[in-house]
Amino acid sequence: MIFQSGSARWAERCRHITARRRSSQLISNLVRGAIVNKANVLILLVIAVIVLCSPVNAVEFRGAWVSTWGAGFRNQQEINETLAAVKKAGLNALVVEVRKAGDAYYDSKIEPIASDVPAGFDPLAYTIEKAHAEGMQVHAWVVVYRVWKGKELPSDPKHVLRAHPEWRNISYDGKTEAAEGVFLDPGIPEYREHFARVCEDIVKHYAVDGIHYDYVRYPGQDWGYSEIALKRYYAETGAAEKPKPDDPKWLQWKRDQVTAMVKLVHDRVKAINPNVKIQASTIPWGDCPQDFKDATPYREVCQDWRSWMEQGLIDENCPMVYSREGQESGAKYFRGWVDGTKRWSYGRSVYIGMSATWNTPEQMMQQIDAARKGGLQGFLLFSFDKSKSRDARAEGLGKLLGPAPKLPVNHANGIDAMAAHKAFNKGIELAKKNKLDKAITELIKATKLDPGYAEAYFRIGRCYLRSKNATRAHEFFEKALAADPTHEGARKALGE
Repeated sequence: MIFQSGSARWAERCRHITARRRSSQLISNLVRGAIVNKANVLILLVIAVIVLCSPVNAVEFRGAWVSTWGAGFRNQQEINETLAAVKKAGLNALVVEVRKAGDAYYDSKIEPIASDVPAGFDPLAYTIEKAHAEGMQVHAWVVVYRVWKGKELPSDPKHVLRAHPEWRNISYDGKTEAAEGVFLDPGIPEYREHFARVCEDIVKHYAVDGIHYDYVRYPGQDWGYSEIALKRYYAETGAAEKPKPDDPKWLQWKRDQVTAMVKLVHDRVKAINPNVKIQASTIPWGDCPQDFKDATPYREVCQDWRSWMEQGLIDENCPMVYSREGQESGAKYFRGWVDGTKRWSYGRSVYIGMSATWNTPEQMMQQIDAARKGGLQGFLLFSFDKSKSRDARAEGLGKLLGPAPKLPVNHANGIDAMAAHKAFNKGIELAKKNKLDKAITELIKATKLDPGYAEAYFRIGRCYLRSKNATRAHEFFEKALAADPTHEGARKALGE
């Protein structure tokens, strides 16, 4: 049995209340404008029944993906321009790429900060502050298994691929890089734990409205042959030989590995804040079949998103149904997946992914109308990175859509990461000028704003060392290590 969440029940109640109000207003207007006789009464009753039974959607999710492969989310100017374009387009949600390739576009405690983020700037904190003020949601887009592009390993020792090259996914014939880049193997529980910590870090320190998975799958059917994964498969199934890529038992085991990641992160995130939504960019390659087991995501990349929706492991499915509305085959493909994703939604929300670059505003509107008629709860546009045509497309779509309804945003949790970062930077500048007492005051302020700020604790310890107070220094090095057990500086300072 599938149980509705409290928010789902509330949304359902609101829809019924809205429908009743509309029917009452309609009847009242007709009564005022007509002589009520038996025929009119019958007409009024029929209209009332139709209105009461018609589906009335809650606030529509109108989102945009903003990637960090292009301009749009990397610095303050780009973010301001993106927010202006999103507002102009009549949208109310941003899905921003905060983990592109094992890096971070936020103040990560675990992974290296992306090389194109300006020093001292926190793109995620700034976006949340500005977007929430406009009633726009912000979802943290995290690329799950693809962690690098290029044959040479990343140089930063904190990068997961540099630290754990043994987690790399390997194909049946020994390749270590897929066409889309370097993937890690879903069959490795240690990486599962690492990624869960990344998501926990985001939810603990930022008032995000959701965690949004991407590349939560294998690169293809012939991947998954890392030494660690194969040893686990042999131990768990009793298999004695390397399985063929199309072996049904092997494919199901791989599906189970991806689903285990989805479940782990769901449980960890919801334990911190049950209001944070879990979304996934899912695969709809090829025409939509009647049976999901015949679908490409299930057969080829071991992404069983139908079961995730059924089990409630994701709250909102975001299938990437990019197609050209101007082509008959594209329009048919899009509507086929509207029907399929609705059929496999199990009462949960579907925000269908659409191409913002292959379609004109009028064609996007045709697809939005198809999604609405199909009973979906919203849409996402790919992508809203800065381009020559973005502003014109945003203006055109905004005229057709109208102003966006505001969505509820997450104010209940989230550390003031931006203020903590400012205090930290001020403390570092004061320490450089040898104003150690004032530096310590600012750095302590940073830890109060963000109790998990390991680097701030470490820098306080360094300031105390320079002040020849070894006891206090030791105390703060221990706090740094408690906040981040992998902090190398703190470990060295404590002689570990």
